[in-house]
Amino acid sequence: MDNLLTLIDKKLENRDKYTIIVLEIAHFSLPLEEKNRDWAKRNMSFANRLCGQIIKKHQHKFKIIPIILLNNLDDDNGQDSETFMNELVEGQKYIRSESLRVVSERNLKNRAFKALKKNSELANSFINIDGKAYLKDDDYKHDLAAGFINDDGKIIPRCGLILTSFLDIVAKFANDRLHQKSDADVLFISFSEEFHEYQRVRLGVDIYSRTHKSATIHPIVLHWDYEIDQSLTSFRECNTQEWHEEEL
Repeated sequence: MDNLLTLIDKKLENRDKYTIIVLEIAHFSLPLEEKNRDWAKRNMSFANRLCGQIIKKHQHKFKIIPIILLNNLDDDNGQDSETFMNELVEGQKYIRSESLRVVSERNLKNRAFKALKKNSELANSFINIDGKAYLKDDDYKHDLAAGFINDDGKIIPRCGLILTSFLDIVAKFANDRLHQKSDADVLFISFSEEFHEYQRVRLGVDIYSRTHKSATIHPIVLHWDYEIDQSLTSFRECNTQEWHEEEL
């Protein structure tokens, strides 16, 4: 916790623009598996303590938006999802149900489809290798595909492109929180249970910053192992491709 707070403080200091802190507390699929439930609860407790420390030091200087990303969210499990969200925030002092945002991965996938149709720069950012779309990048070689490519040459979005759409939503949440249409700096902190999820978030950030030249999202991406209380952490500035990676 202390090392993470030090990193957050470094990212927050000397900001000349208003800054929103967005916590992507967990992302998982429905229906809930017990391991997902346990992970989300531990993350929520950790995020709640993190919020408390940030507020204690900075006295509400920075607005905080907690987010949960859910896959397979539909009418059949909507009530179960709402019940679990209430269960997650129960007993938390700093994260309340009214401040928690829930985002559907299905909606993000649809947004990614539309973005590929409208944004030629985004569509041309990928190379077809064996029917998979990989980000073109001479400096940082991704080994994860951002999507599949069908027989018509169209890209079917997968996690990387879905995370890019998610960052669009994050930016919108930040501006809505300011009650005005202005570009705020966004400190985006993502918690990943599995290493491949950690990699996918990094890929989504790289795609987003490549195609949004005025991006103001500064990411800290975490892969937290509660068993050894250690986190593999990546962070970077919003308009560079250079990641810094360390263990906290």
